[in-house]
Amino acid sequence: MKPVDTCNAFVPGEMITVAPIREGKLSALTFAVKELYDVKGFVTGAGNPRWKGTHPVAQTTAPAVEMLLNEGAALLGKTISDEMAFSLDGENAHYGTPLNSRCPDRIPGGSSSGSAAAVAGGLVDFALGTDTAGSMRIPASYCGIYGFRPTHGAISLQGVHPMAPSFDAAGWFARTPEMLARVGSVLLGSEIPEFKVDKFVIARDLFDTKDASIASKYDAFIRSLSKLPVEIIETELGKPDFSTWIDTLRNIQWWELNQAHGAWISRNLDAFGAEIRGRLEKIASVTRSEMEEKRLLREQLIGQIESIVSPGTIIVFPTAPGIAPLKGRSIDEARASRLNTIRHTCIAAVAGLPQVSMPLIEQDGCPIGISFLGARGQDGQLLAAAQVFGKG
Repeated sequence: MKPVDTCNAFVPGEMITVAPIREGKLSALTFAVKELYDVKGFVTGAGNPRWKGTHPVAQTTAPAVEMLLNEGAALLGKTISDEMAFSLDGENAHYGTPLNSRCPDRIPGGSSSGSAAAVAGGLVDFALGTDTAGSMRIPASYCGIYGFRPTHGAISLQGVHPMAPSFDAAGWFARTPEMLARVGSVLLGSEIPEFKVDKFVIARDLFDTKDASIASKYDAFIRSLSKLPVEIIETELGKPDFSTWIDTLRNIQWWELNQAHGAWISRNLDAFGAEIRGRLEKIASVTRSEMEEKRLLREQLIGQIESIVSPGTIIVFPTAPGIAPLKGRSIDEARASRLNTIRHTCIAAVAGLPQVSMPLIEQDGCPIGISFLGARGQDGQLLAAAQVFGKG
């Protein structure tokens, strides 16, 4: 039986439960999946009722979901997503806002908001989401849980509603680093290694804040790293500036979203909430030449970040600029906040690198995640790191 939805985490009106296929590493555990994952016999709704009403039921279950069922976990439902996964806020105009149980007057973060709410609220043991521009990491930070974005392509996205395929990544949430690693060993297909790091790179430009009380907590965390027998250096991560990274991400993302779903979106703009509709109206404005220019620039940016992070090196920075924003912001306030937030999420998205968000700092009773960013393919090391630094 699906638990009572005290967090408005699950898609209304559905009772999707799937029993485990066999016993395994995840036996006796429960999970939920974002409304972007196919489950056989149900429509994948992508956060929008009209999309759901105009598309057929899935004929197969997404392989990532099958892997979890094959290891003994029970699926207890699909969770609310921002429409077309096109937001970092977590406020769905049709289904409402999933509860941020740590800070109920604040947004949960999106677009994997329902999955984050289900985990943070104790409705399931872990949950699948997706991350294109930050949709795992930001909800994890705002809701005070662990969230993981793997190396791009490390986990199959077959049977997952695409948003922008060259950025999309399957990810998962858990309340403890041990659970995060346990699920990771299944989805990544390998045991989690012993933690070993040679260097921490502090992204000073992302730790900078005008809030003195948060700054002191950041400094205390950085000092705690200095007690370890590893090299610690500082860098400005957003070189030449973050707008270069953000524009590259946005242009390619909009182009790919338009290629994947633009025809349907343009015919159904009236079916979307005002804030997301305003951005969907713009996705067709990116020309092929602009997209190709940004793809070339993306390769340069990837080379730039890979010159900093290699196996044995971890880049450290706050997952988000601060605690979750209050509910009820204006559209203009939300847009300004999102631009500031994407400074923290664009690097892993553009470069396709793994990142883990850990709830290590609090401000005014609300969590702020600290992120570790690793080299391509070093997913296991980040999960090991979370067990060392996390509060299990």
